[in-house]
Amino acid sequence: MRMVLLGIFFLLIAPFSYSQQKPINSENLQDDKTITLQQQIDIGSELQKKENYRRSISYFIAAIEIAKEMQHDSLLFRSYIKLGKSYLYSWKNEKAIEAYYNALTIAKKNKDVDQELIAYSGLIAFLPFINKEDKAVDFSVYALSLVDKASFKNKENHVKVLTTICDAFMAQGDYDSMLPHLEKGIALAEKLNYQAGLLDLYIKKGKFFRHKKKWEQAFLYLHKAETILKENHVANSFFPKVNTNYSLALCYYDLEKYDNAIEYLLNSIALLKDEDLEKDNVIDTYSLLAKCYSKKGNYKESNIALNTVIKLKDSSRLTKDKAINAFHEQDSETFLLQIVALQNQGKEDKQRMSYMLWGIIIASFAFFLILFLYIKKQKANKATFKALIQKKSILEENEKTTAFKKSKNEIKYIAIDDTTVKEIIERLKKLEDQEYFLNSNCSLSSIAKKVKTNVTYLSQIINNYKGKTFNDYINDLRIEYVLNRLKNDKKFRSFSVKAIATELGYKSDDSFVKHFKNKTGLNPSYYIKELNKMEVL
Repeated sequence: MRMVLLGIFFLLIAPFSYSQQKPINSENLQDDKTITLQQQIDIGSELQKKENYRRSISYFIAAIEIAKEMQHDSLLFRSYIKLGKSYLYSWKNEKAIEAYYNALTIAKKNKDVDQELIAYSGLIAFLPFINKEDKAVDFSVYALSLVDKASFKNKENHVKVLTTICDAFMAQGDYDSMLPHLEKGIALAEKLNYQAGLLDLYIKKGKFFRHKKKWEQAFLYLHKAETILKENHVANSFFPKVNTNYSLALCYYDLEKYDNAIEYLLNSIALLKDEDLEKDNVIDTYSLLAKCYSKKGNYKESNIALNTVIKLKDSSRLTKDKAINAFHEQDSETFLLQIVALQNQGKEDKQRMSYMLWGIIIASFAFFLILFLYIKKQKANKATFKALIQKKSILEENEKTTAFKKSKNEIKYIAIDDTTVKEIIERLKKLEDQEYFLNSNCSLSSIAKKVKTNVTYLSQIINNYKGKTFNDYINDLRIEYVLNRLKNDKKFRSFSVKAIATELGYKSDDSFVKHFKNKTGLNPSYYIKELNKMEVL
């Protein structure tokens, strides 16, 4: 899912078209500094179009310094938006977050609805990459409330806003909520003959029909996207091509047409540059390629692709963690409340009373809706918790040591002898018993040294014997450990979530919460609370 979002964001969201921006005062253009400022932006923009993002950054930074000195908010905002795009193409996510929040601060100060929408759209499209899908949906609801007030309603930028809102719902897997915005975006883009927007929306429509298992319609829209790529000169076409190829490959994979899927995936890989390798859609491409080769029995090629996935995931995780930290530093929830408050300032008494009345009505409705959803979620959480506890109890009652039983056929594509495999697995089991996976320095290379092998052999053995990647293997061990310890150790339950994460070897509590929720469907704080309730009873 995430791999589609990244290409979409680069193509459509940052920056928005400025063809409708207010013209710079002709008198100001005579000023040397204003001319220099505009030149810096223009040169940076040209470099950006030529995909020379690293060089463009220096020009946008220079433009920002001049705009600050001149207090030229319009061009300062534009420079920050463009800088955010170049940082994202350079995969400097934490700096991109900072650039977009700086732009949003300017929009808030000037109460400029157009600028707010542009900045919010960038954040909406980016947040799913750092696992903040819920926040992206919250921002989408707010952005929708601004569209009717924007000068670019029913224009290309309106299509881009609808596109980012679709991104947010799709990142959560909520295809049904996405559909009305998707269809509205397609209708508007077709009316405007906006090819770049149609390209992205057709890919989304193809994804929608694949989700519904309606293959004929899925192929129809994905081939429409292919046609646009072939017949039009779409700027920054790398990510749309990779996304289209991946989407088509997924459909062929579902239909067990693995040769067709491989062909599309290899077409994407042929386009790659070194700076693209850590990006989610590239990692997903290699991952699907490994699956296709494995289905065909070509385990050698499958291994090569799988090893690439493991290396790229480790590198990508470090970059993504920095972006998550940058997002938290912005205190986004407080920021959003400040913007809403600023919009209500300066209203006449009559307007204020009217808004207050509507606010009470909406707040009351929202309260009961939130209460209903909360109760519904609590019931679902309780059912999940009960099932989890029952499962753990059964496992504890039936737990017994099992002998090593792996036939030659199970080690499908490891080019080493069975004795070596058995020795490595036995050493791996000793490390599990010693709870080495709780060490914060636990890594593929450190474990490889301890079991006396190299990282390639170890990753292959874990993939075959454990049926998962190294990262999934370590995370599963940690979550299984914490489930048992929380259940049986009351004192451990009194620890903070951050302290528990540190105890498990995680470098951030966000990472722990994410993996705990992925495995159990619950937040660790909820699991602890319910365990404490059980003891009281």
